[in-house]
Amino acid sequence: MRRRIGLTVAGLAVAGLGLGLGLSACSPKVEKPPEPESQRVDTLGGIDINAPLSVIGTEPFWGLTLKEDDMILVRPGQEDVVFPRHMFEVNKDKDGAQRAELISNEISLTLIAQKCSDGMSGRTYPLTAEANIGDEILKGCALPTASMEKPKP
Repeated sequence: MRRRIGLTVAGLAVAGLGLGLGLSACSPKVEKPPEPESQRVDTLGGIDINAPLSVIGTEPFWGLTLKEDDMILVRPGQEDVVFPRHMFEVNKDKDGAQRAELISNEISLTLIAQKCSDGMSGRTYPLTAEANIGDEILKGCALPTASMEKPKP
């Protein structure tokens, strides 16, 4: 009789295993929730170039404010011009300097991770800038707009 019980217990164990496998195959798949979308962050010389930026130049005086969706070109004696803001493409020059380029039909803006001085105030900025608008080339300096708005000590 023991032997029969042993077979029955073994038979039940095998049947239970088969039943468990069968049930797990029928159960719905649990899918991982999608990863939350992260905001793209590109940096150039430690500066987040997707954040609002301010570009300034002298001789001639000009300014370009990069906001979330647009860029505003300001020049004395002229109407402000608004351009759509595009994403920068970050790469390196052949000499190893890191640069970011924003190119559209209306304007191209190149930022280089190189300190820059506006030539008048003696202030130093973290990025060198060059804007091309039509046949005109404007040279200047750039920094995060938030840094420009901080009170000076």
